[in-house]
Amino acid sequence: MKTIAIIGSCDTKYREICYMRELIEAQGVKALVIDVATGPDPSKGYDISREEVAESAGVSWQDMESKSKGEKISFMTEAVAGYVEKIYQERKVDGIVSAGGLQNTVMATAAMQRLPIGVPKVMATTVASGRKTFESIVADKDIVTIPSICDFTGLNLVTRQIIANACAACVGMVKNAGKPLEKGKKIVVGVTLMGVTNVGACAAVDELERLGIEAIGFHTTGVGGAIMEKMAEDGLINGILDLTTHEITQEYFKGGFSYGEDAKYRLVKGVQKKVPLVISVGGLDFIDFCVDEFPERMDERVYMMHNANTAHIKLLPDEAEITTQRFVDRVNKIDYPVKLLIPTDGMRHNTRKGEELYYHEVDEIILGKIKNITNPNVEIITIPGNLDTKEWGIQAAHHMIDELKERGVIGEEVSYK
Repeated sequence: MKTIAIIGSCDTKYREICYMRELIEAQGVKALVIDVATGPDPSKGYDISREEVAESAGVSWQDMESKSKGEKISFMTEAVAGYVEKIYQERKVDGIVSAGGLQNTVMATAAMQRLPIGVPKVMATTVASGRKTFESIVADKDIVTIPSICDFTGLNLVTRQIIANACAACVGMVKNAGKPLEKGKKIVVGVTLMGVTNVGACAAVDELERLGIEAIGFHTTGVGGAIMEKMAEDGLINGILDLTTHEITQEYFKGGFSYGEDAKYRLVKGVQKKVPLVISVGGLDFIDFCVDEFPERMDERVYMMHNANTAHIKLLPDEAEITTQRFVDRVNKIDYPVKLLIPTDGMRHNTRKGEELYYHEVDEIILGKIKNITNPNVEIITIPGNLDTKEWGIQAAHHMIDELKERGVIGEEVSYK
């Protein structure tokens, strides 16, 4: 029988958890309730006690009782994540569901994040509303997140329906689809893109697919590139066509639409695994910010509105010096052969002469620093034209094919000539 783990505090959320068990088991799926309560009141209705979770991490719960609430939450977050990872590897659970506020969300999603992409994970949470971001909830995993609408203070007309939907979603996935991603026989290439490089990147995807390669597009707006890097690290991707490295620029500003903490993994995890790599400079020349969060010196800046709320802002020359050096520093650490593609007429759309984000001095600074990369493992290749064009994207795909051949991933029989 399939089993779904329910993670929750079996003291304050006992009624909600009992209801979740009832709903899941009514659908012919076993429920395994894991208690993560940290308060002084006794828990009930669990299958796995908090004491057992703590002991699995090598600590007696009695030793935790004198700790502060924050210390208990921090400990239980790591402990339950490790416990769930262990029982998943032992094939004792097939999915996870949880419902709660911030404390429960932090602990439950930490456990969910330990499981592979494809394994059903559903979190109904008070955190998924307002100006909060989803980064802390989903990280680089496929956690289905449902706004709770109201707080979980018992069962009422709202919480009953939200919980029912969350449980039905998890049961449906466990019964009909949910399983970890598995690498098939086809060669898989990750391709990075965003709206401003979409034409070129999609042309590359189409060309790779025409040549028998399975291409996966990753949207580089704070997390997409990091997810691609993690999949490469996990052996799910055979090659990376990193056309859009914009997240590395945005990382320097510690904010904006495309900022994400996991940008630190860009050009890192895939490189550590020595995955065949073709790099380019898509979006290195701009940042994106909402109108109420504009950076300083806007009176000096060239920018255009991307939509009613967000502007695309060209870097200033001094910023281009700094952010490009960060890119160069990562490229200089690569210790195996890769290709670096440079366009001659813009790193995204709207950047050619006469267009809104044309700023020749900034482009020259960026490309000048990149052309001076001294790493002997990096082959610098210039492709005429703008990166965000069909012709440019097709040529980039051909260089990816060349790289895969040179690394022995595919044979010479694959030909784009």
